[in-house]
Amino acid sequence: MYGILSQLSKMMGRPAMKRVLEVIKKHPDIRPVRNLRNPNVSDKSRLGIAKFMAEDSSRYLDAYPGTFMNYVRGKVGNDPRRFRKISDYFRAKPEARKEMDDWYMEMGSDGWWSRGFLDDMIREAEMSPMTLEDLAAAELSRVGRRPYSTSAVNRYLSKGE
Repeated sequence: MYGILSQLSKMMGRPAMKRVLEVIKKHPDIRPVRNLRNPNVSDKSRLGIAKFMAEDSSRYLDAYPGTFMNYVRGKVGNDPRRFRKISDYFRAKPEARKEMDDWYMEMGSDGWWSRGFLDDMIREAEMSPMTLEDLAAAELSRVGRRPYSTSAVNRYLSKGE
């Protein structure tokens, strides 16, 4: 692996090699890092993987990388009702949101296959009905630390009375 990083340093410079090393340290289990370490993968492929990681290192190193919701924003356009429905769905289901953010970080929206998967998740979020508990959980995550008296959570908490 260090031979590949040395070649990358000669081709793209030392800062590129350092970015790849940071990605390797921060995310040792992602697919590109596993392939970069795999001795059964050809050197040419491993060098290509290292170039990709150096060019797209911001996807892995930024505190707030492009997330799945940024992809959703671009996909639904300027329709606030659609975006709110999708964002409420993923606010109510944080484990699904984390899964989609991890997928987006690893795969991005580069290929037709990954875009199809992301589009399927958007369709699922739009079509699935949400219970009052899901809506209340979404509203709680939206309001953050605002007091209940000034937030819209009262709308969901007072419906049962």
